[in-house]
Amino acid sequence: MPTDTNLDRAIYAKLMGIPFPAWPIGAGNVFWVDSVNGDDGNSGLTPALAFASIIFALTQCVDDNNDYIFVIEDWDEAATITVTSSRVHIIGLSSYPQLNSNQPFVALTASGAYSIFTINEPAGHVEIAGFACGGGAAAAGIESAASGVQGPFIHDCAFGHFFSGGTPRDGIFFGVGATNIRVERCYFYGAPTGKGLLTRDGLRYTSAPNSYNGTIIDNKLLGLPGIGINITAAGGNGGFTIQDNVIECGDDVQGSAITLGVTVFGCLVVGNKAIYGPATAAMVNNPYLDNTVAAPWNAWVANYKGNALIDPA
Repeated sequence: MPTDTNLDRAIYAKLMGIPFPAWPIGAGNVFWVDSVNGDDGNSGLTPALAFASIIFALTQCVDDNNDYIFVIEDWDEAATITVTSSRVHIIGLSSYPQLNSNQPFVALTASGAYSIFTINEPAGHVEIAGFACGGGAAAAGIESAASGVQGPFIHDCAFGHFFSGGTPRDGIFFGVGATNIRVERCYFYGAPTGKGLLTRDGLRYTSAPNSYNGTIIDNKLLGLPGIGINITAAGGNGGFTIQDNVIECGDDVQGSAITLGVTVFGCLVVGNKAIYGPATAAMVNNPYLDNTVAAPWNAWVANYKGNALIDPA
C-alpha cells in the first residue's frame, strides 16, 4: 500500500498558496483523484493514496459538507460525472502537482454521448474549475438539463479545446431553472474557426421557472458556429450581468456574440467586445441582439463591435 512521501508534503505546501482555490477555511473532506496512479480502493486522502475516478470520489462526499476533490490526472470517466451533493468543489490541478507541465487544465473527454459534468438537483453551490472539457456530440461539456440548480460556479475551464476529444454541442448548457449562476475566466473554442470542437453555442441558457440572476464575466469565446452567450429563458426571467467578455464570432450574423430571448428581462450587458475576423470593417451585422418585448428592459452599455461602441439590434 502506498504511503505519503516528501512530494505529497510539497504538494500540500504548494496548495497553501495557489491562486484558486486558496486553502478553504471550513473545508470538509479533501479527496484526491489520479487516474494514472490512483485506485478506487485507496483512502483518497492524499495524492499517494488517490482515487482513480471523480465518479467514485463523489460517492465519498457528504452533502452540504464543503468537500473538495482535487484532480491530478484524468481523461475518460465511464459516464457523465453527475453531481447531486451540495457544496462540492471539483478542482483540476494539472499545472500544480506536475510542476514541469505546460498544460494548465486537466483534460476530460467523453467516450459516449454524454456531457463531462452534469449538475442536478438537489445539488447547489457546486464549484468546477481547472478542466479542459470535451463531451458527447449531443451534449455540453458541463450541463444542468434535468433539473434546476442553485449557485453553480464554473471558472478557469476550457471548453472544446482541440485536444480534449469529442464534439460537444455547447460549452456550458443550463436548463430548467438554474439560478444564481457564475461563469468566469473560461475559454470556449468553436469548430472550425475557433480551432476547437464546439458545434453550437459557448454558453446556452434555456427556459424554465425561476431562471433568475447570475454573472457571466471575463470569458473568451472563439469562433463558435452558433452564439457566444445565448440566454433564451422563458417565463419572464433574467436579471443576469454579462460583463467584459471577448467574443470572436464564428460568422458575421446578427446576435452571434450575445442574444437575449423575448422574455429575458432586467439584465445588465456591459463592456463586452465582439469581432468577426481580423478586419473590423468587414463586420456588417450587429453581434448583439435583444429580443425583449416588455419591461423591465435590459440595460446595454459600452459594448463594442470591432473598435466601435454599438447598441444591440
